[in-house]
Amino acid sequence: MGTLILAILLVVVGLLPAVSAEEEDNYSVTAEKAFEHANAHIIDFMSSDVPDFENWTDASIDPEPLELYDINGQKLFYEFSAYKNNTLVGKIYVGANKTLGPSVQVIETTTYLYNTTEALKKSIEVARSEYPNGEIKSTKVVEYSYPRIGAMTVVKDKTSGDEHRIFVDVYSLEVVPDRPVTETQLGVWSMYEHKVKNRVGGNLIEWEKSEKYTKSIEKDVANKGICISVPVILDNYSNYETSNVYYGYYHYFFGLNSYGNTVIARYGKLPVLKSDEQKENWNSTLEELGNNIKDTVTSKYMYPHGEVVTCGTNSKGYFVILFKYGNVSELLINELYSLIDNSAKQMGIQDIPVEFGYGIYREEIPLDSEQDIYHWFGDSTVNLSESDIHALEEYMKEKPTIPMDKTVVAYGKIPLLKDQNEIMTWADKLSAISGNTQDKITPYMEKGQVIVYGAELTRLDVGINETLPSEEKNTIVKEIYQIIDKEARKQNVTGVPVIFDEGIFIDEIATEDVRIYKEENNEELSNSNNSNSKSDNGNKSSEPSEIRSTPGFELLGSLTCLYGGWKFRKN
Repeated sequence: MGTLILAILLVVVGLLPAVSAEEEDNYSVTAEKAFEHANAHIIDFMSSDVPDFENWTDASIDPEPLELYDINGQKLFYEFSAYKNNTLVGKIYVGANKTLGPSVQVIETTTYLYNTTEALKKSIEVARSEYPNGEIKSTKVVEYSYPRIGAMTVVKDKTSGDEHRIFVDVYSLEVVPDRPVTETQLGVWSMYEHKVKNRVGGNLIEWEKSEKYTKSIEKDVANKGICISVPVILDNYSNYETSNVYYGYYHYFFGLNSYGNTVIARYGKLPVLKSDEQKENWNSTLEELGNNIKDTVTSKYMYPHGEVVTCGTNSKGYFVILFKYGNVSELLINELYSLIDNSAKQMGIQDIPVEFGYGIYREEIPLDSEQDIYHWFGDSTVNLSESDIHALEEYMKEKPTIPMDKTVVAYGKIPLLKDQNEIMTWADKLSAISGNTQDKITPYMEKGQVIVYGAELTRLDVGINETLPSEEKNTIVKEIYQIIDKEARKQNVTGVPVIFDEGIFIDEIATEDVRIYKEENNEELSNSNNSNSKSDNGNKSSEPSEIRSTPGFELLGSLTCLYGGWKFRKN
């Protein structure tokens, strides 16, 4: 059977809720909730170097469990299987009822498969053979004498009215007598009754501890782009960074906005920043450092002269240099670090922490806005005039426009997209996923829970109505990501990148603001973000929403900066 690890020995979380508030008919646990608990436990184990889990690396838990019942008919466990390269590596048994105690009852490392189909078939055949006049009432897979598993068929004798149980072991396919266990005889006994008898109150407390433990893991890994409601590739997540789907993790000083970063290397040492004031002061210091090296970087290392595209910082406190994918060598990284480090030392900073990475870029740069002349970033600069090159240099010195959204959570990971062909191929794939799931997302939009949904170049975007209660938002996020993930896996995309952010429906007051805004700016308001639109005030333009799909609503994209968030209205 492999190595059995009792989860009760591994879960040490102190939550003591009032059990009396729990209604008796709410004790059951759904398969979806059980899967979250299974995922959270294994993710944490993988990050904690728990013995006997080496073979689980790169495995994934099947979200479709086998339902195991007690011999009394009560649903007992959800049995989840973990597979690696289509090979079974283990199983997780999660209680199907809160009165059983801790949610994860057993974790088993095993490669042994059993045949439930044959066991169920045989139990029915035996029942019909022994009771030819009987009526088959039910057939289920059961824990008939823990940890033994078998098929149980209940047959009712039409003559006497008596019910009889036929047990067939799933491993040996042998018929097991329906009689109590003795020292010499294999029989059957109720696991449910054994675990629940006189212990309901204490068991409910233990289940709540498991729930708190699961939620803590869920919150921790969500920042790393992992959703415990869907299958994940099991790994050691302790060193994972914040998801690159969340753009707000980075703040850029000059250059272009990146639509997904991939870290190459890190140098230096992060300072210890305990207070918000210390963090703000450190960010200001890094911005001053950026200004000090800006002229050197833009004239020698930055596009169109070199490989650097963006300079900024991240929320962890690193000074950040991003490259366009291509000719980035260790020699170049060391040279840039020396430049940054020398400048930092002049400011009294030792061992400056610097993160180097690749960015993803798709931006149209104005060369002469009056003449309507633009240059796509990444296109050849060989035939550009000296004035055009100067226009690119000046543009790269500007601070890029920061996307304004209120992020709820960001799941998945944006892959490293090396060129424009890969970017657009990826965008097409996201557009297809969006299109194939719109019918399932539409009901949320009709209820006013979701106000926009579609592809945004490198990620999918779901706008949640910010007026909803937080618990409802969390439920919607999980449900929708499961829908998207399921469709993405059909297209061989795992860890599909999705940003969930907040917005509100446009109302009469906002509509009046739109009218005033249009009059003051003397411009037409587009019903959607136009990928070919140009900025008349010198701000940088890009087309992250060129494939955006917003069924049922009009996106008033031009008002983003005006309201600090989205405004939407129904058709």
